[in-house]
Amino acid sequence: MNRAETGGTKDSGPLKILFIDPHSAFVTWGSGLVQEGCNWDVVRNDDPRSALQLLRQTAFDAVIVGAITSFEREIGILKQVSDIKPKVARILLSPPLSSAKLAKALDVVHRSIFQGASIQEIVSSVEQTVLVTRQLYRDKVVRSFGAFRQLPSSPSIYRELSNALSSERTSTRDIAIIVERDPALAARIIRLVNSSYFGLNRHISSLTEALTLLGVRTVRGLALSGHLNAHYPDGSGWKLFSFDRMNQRALSVARLAQEIAAPFSKHNPALKDQAFLAGLLLDVGMLMLAAEQGEGYLKVMRFAARKKQPLHLVERMAYGVTHAELGAYLLDMWNLSPQVVEAVMMHHNPEESVGQTFSPLCAVHIADALLPTIDNELGVDLTATLSEEYIERLNVKAHLPGWKMSANAYRVRMRNADQVESA
Repeated sequence: MNRAETGGTKDSGPLKILFIDPHSAFVTWGSGLVQEGCNWDVVRNDDPRSALQLLRQTAFDAVIVGAITSFEREIGILKQVSDIKPKVARILLSPPLSSAKLAKALDVVHRSIFQGASIQEIVSSVEQTVLVTRQLYRDKVVRSFGAFRQLPSSPSIYRELSNALSSERTSTRDIAIIVERDPALAARIIRLVNSSYFGLNRHISSLTEALTLLGVRTVRGLALSGHLNAHYPDGSGWKLFSFDRMNQRALSVARLAQEIAAPFSKHNPALKDQAFLAGLLLDVGMLMLAAEQGEGYLKVMRFAARKKQPLHLVERMAYGVTHAELGAYLLDMWNLSPQVVEAVMMHHNPEESVGQTFSPLCAVHIADALLPTIDNELGVDLTATLSEEYIERLNVKAHLPGWKMSANAYRVRMRNADQVESA
């Protein structure tokens, strides 16, 4: 075992990192960080058993596990890290992974980093992961979440779909067989693909064909949102805005976010799927507060409307947490990809992130900011405000005119769908 001084935190001193190196392949990794001016406090250990014992006894901000050619053993180590210290950021440093392996890794790790990434990219990724993990597990968030009367459990069909999609041999028919066991989800998929939103010129009755048109990974997201809809039904006494309209808008945000992410997905095929899923579940915390807090949350919204303040800031004043944090905590409990959790948690304040590269957070923040809010009698804007600072930092401002054109097309679809529904 050796110790090196390496990369730094933004606010609370050097990060303390446990680097587990089972293959002794990263002996000089710490010195490379030092040469780049990074001041993390890194403990490198090439004995996983000894490293995990050290983790039990010592506080670390993150655990990084290095992989060489196979990652099964390393994922197993990180699963043990999750059991021992679930609030510690878990990071896999590995060669490029196939889509199936990446999906499997993201069930366990908070972030997977390519070994060939630059020191700057690695530092940024690790610091972002620690920042998100700390914010997610703030005492106030944990206590507020625990005060909810009844929380939705993770839907079993989502886990079945995730397991199926992690296999490279899964066919659309295999997915259809799983979906058929949930008649409500199957009906929702058929209804969605035949809605005016898609504008098809023929009726689709085959579930397999509907899955092909929607994309099988899209269906996994629909399984989650449908599960939440069943737990928080419209007409539960909340009258300020329609839960159903919120869910319809979420689909537009998800599809626009997926479209925004597409050009950046060349080296990360999971990016589009993560952007879609995050967009679909972006405001689940708002749904939770509206259903659980009722009149109290209505007062929060009235105050935000009267003072013309962003809703998430008023939520923090009233509850100490925001709907974005509550929603992200639920999704983390459901073991969704940490990139999805991060996007949900920070979509109102992406400039507070430390990432320098395009991510699902960027896609959903832009999509949410560019699409119109849902109608409500107070006129409260429930969307994110576009962060020019964040857009410029990621060097994507040149794409903004094209994204606005795409958003306008979704506005038209949303308006047409509303007209059909009210006719």
